[in-house]
Amino acid sequence: MVKAFYLCSLKERAGKSFLSIGFIQKLQKEGKKFAYFKPIGCPKGAFSLKADKDIDFILRTVYKGKEPYDKVCPISIPDAYYIDLIDADKKVEYLDKIMSTYEEISKAVDYVIIEGAPSVRKFVRVGIDDVSIAKSLGIKDMIYVSPESSDKCIDNIFFTKNYFDFREVNLSAIIFNKIDFEYIPRIKELQKGHIDKYNIPVLGIIERSIELFSPRVMEVLEAIGGELINEAATAGLSNTVETIIIGAMNAQAALKYLRQVKKAAVITGGDRADLALAALNEDVSVLILTGFIQPDAKVVNVANEKKIPIILSPSDTYTTMRNLERLKPGIQEDEIQAVLDLMESQIDWEFLLK
Repeated sequence: MVKAFYLCSLKERAGKSFLSIGFIQKLQKEGKKFAYFKPIGCPKGAFSLKADKDIDFILRTVYKGKEPYDKVCPISIPDAYYIDLIDADKKVEYLDKIMSTYEEISKAVDYVIIEGAPSVRKFVRVGIDDVSIAKSLGIKDMIYVSPESSDKCIDNIFFTKNYFDFREVNLSAIIFNKIDFEYIPRIKELQKGHIDKYNIPVLGIIERSIELFSPRVMEVLEAIGGELINEAATAGLSNTVETIIIGAMNAQAALKYLRQVKKAAVITGGDRADLALAALNEDVSVLILTGFIQPDAKVVNVANEKKIPIILSPSDTYTTMRNLERLKPGIQEDEIQAVLDLMESQIDWEFLLK
């Protein structure tokens, strides 16, 4: 009988794709027969044929050559305007397609890694949410992913548990993912005081890795729809961004903040040469100039010398910042081994594979 690892979460951006990459690598290493499945993908545009970028990455790397895209992800529904694009009449059609694809890919395997929707709430209006899909596939056990570094995680876990009980599926295990280092001891306290008494296994507590969960400059460039103006610093597109600073003060005041952070993205106006030059002398990964204002030639020369990309943003500072807040960093190819190392050390595989 096939064992399904259905990864789901209440909160979005919980790191289910990250976990899927780790699960795939671990099962490959153990020599297990398995399949990866994402019932509903989220392409970038509402009316484009572009693939879900997380699935696309997985198919190009850790799951290369295993299955074609439409067998891994039978349904695609974009985030933009998705309420207008689907209705209840599509429910039977979508569920039938998901069920037939799942039946086909699970025939010759012992395990299936299922990556759920961004949230268990998503698509509940039309009956193609994670719980509805799980029940249609005959799956009763779901692994809950909690990404919160606060006591709110307990309320969300038990809200989800009660909801699952009502829908007649089981919250079979919990993975705490992307947890701040200083909050991990508190998670362990909460586990002993609140989770263990309900006999819900905690499969692992995965620390938030700055290296793995920080965006690269290339992702920042795409997220804000900007333009790289110094190609001499193209190598810097692989830089990670750990902090974002808005440079609205004078250069002297900005230095106080710049010297306290590492690998910063500095957002300022293209006409602020003084602040841009000050930033370029600190630990900065990228300079983002808003309003599409070209910087002084001296700024470009210094950035080229230090291999720091300069991105022109077409938007104002507020809009640029909002676009960055929506950025969902992805795992890069040079981080894949680090994901496996983290999974092997932090997840209870003996429990999962028994």
